[in-house]
Amino acid sequence: MQSIGILEEHRLALIPSKYWAAHEFCFFLHDKLVHLLLEYEKSDVHNTVINAFENAINENGKDFEDFEILDFMKKNELLEPYKHHIISHSIMGLTSDMLNFLYESFSCFEKRKFSVAFSLLRKPLKEHLLFLSWILADEDDFISRFEANNHNSFSGISKEFRLELINKAISKLHVKTAFDPDLLWNIIYSKNHENGFEPTWQRATHLTTSQGELLKTEDYSLNFIFSNPLNDDFYEFLHAKLPYIMLYISQVTLECFNRIQSANKKTIDHLILTTMGCYEALFLDGRSQNVSRMLQKELGNLLNCIHCNSKLKIGKHNATEFYLHERIYCKHCGLLSEFPLYWILAKSNMTFSEE
Repeated sequence: MQSIGILEEHRLALIPSKYWAAHEFCFFLHDKLVHLLLEYEKSDVHNTVINAFENAINENGKDFEDFEILDFMKKNELLEPYKHHIISHSIMGLTSDMLNFLYESFSCFEKRKFSVAFSLLRKPLKEHLLFLSWILADEDDFISRFEANNHNSFSGISKEFRLELINKAISKLHVKTAFDPDLLWNIIYSKNHENGFEPTWQRATHLTTSQGELLKTEDYSLNFIFSNPLNDDFYEFLHAKLPYIMLYISQVTLECFNRIQSANKKTIDHLILTTMGCYEALFLDGRSQNVSRMLQKELGNLLNCIHCNSKLKIGKHNATEFYLHERIYCKHCGLLSEFPLYWILAKSNMTFSEE
C-alpha cells in the first residue's frame, strides 16, 4: 500500500509499506485533534469564567490572588460557571497530555522502538480516553469525583462501570453504530483477550509479568528485552486495532470540545464525514463504503469529470485522495481534479446524520 500523503516518506522508511496508510491515518486524526485544541486555546473559551471574576474583583480593589473562585461559585450556587470552569480545563488538559503521549508513541513506532512505543500508548488509551469518555457520558459524576478524594473515587473502576461509561459516551456521538463498547473494552482493557493491547502493554512496561497465560514471562527471557526489532509482527498487531481506537478518540474528543463551546456544525459534519469515509475506504471492504455511497448520491452531477464529463466514482482506489486532499481521479481520461468538498458541503443544505 502506498503512502496517503500525510507523512514524509523518510519517516515511513522503517515501517513495512503495507502499514503506511494505517500509520498515516492515525497521525492524520492526531493532527486534526491538535488543530482543534489550538483553536479552542486561541479562543480562550476555557478562561471566560476566571477572566470575568478577575475583572470584577480588580475593579473592586481586591486582590484576585487571594480569591478562591471554585469555593465562591459552589457556595453561591453558581452551578453553570462552576461546571464550565472544571469541565473546560479538564477536557483541554486531558487532550493536550493525551496528544503528547500519542505523538511520541507513534514516532517511536516509526523507529521500531516497540517497547517504548507501547509503553507510551498505554496511558492515553487506558486513562485519558476513559476520562474524556467519562466527561461525555456523565459530567456531573465526573465533577463530583474530581472535586474531593479523587485519588480514591477515580480508582478501582470495575469492568461493568467502564462499559457503562463507554456505552453512554457512544450514545452522545454523531455516529453511534460505528462503535462497539464490548470490542473497545476488549481491545483496551482485557488481560485475557489475545487481540487486546493490555498484555502487550504490561510486557512493555514490566520486565517480568505473571497474571494469566498471555502475561507469563517465558523461561530464560525478560519481556521485550530479547525481541527482534526487525520483526514486523508488532505492526500487524498494532494496525489491526489502532485506527479504530483513534477514530473513537477523535469523535469523543470532538464531542467533549463541543461541550465547552458549540463548534460550527458544517465543520463537525465535514470532519466526521471525511474521517469516517477515509476509515471505510482504508480498512473495510467495498460493501461497507456507506459514506462514499451517500456522497455519490447526494453530489450527483458535481461528480462529473471537468475534462471528459465521465462520471467520477468515489471508490477504494481514490477515496483517501478525495477525503484527505480534496482531489479526485478520473479513471476514463486520467485527470486528477481539485474538488472543494468542504466548500461544497458548507454551501449546500446537505446535513450529515447516521440515518
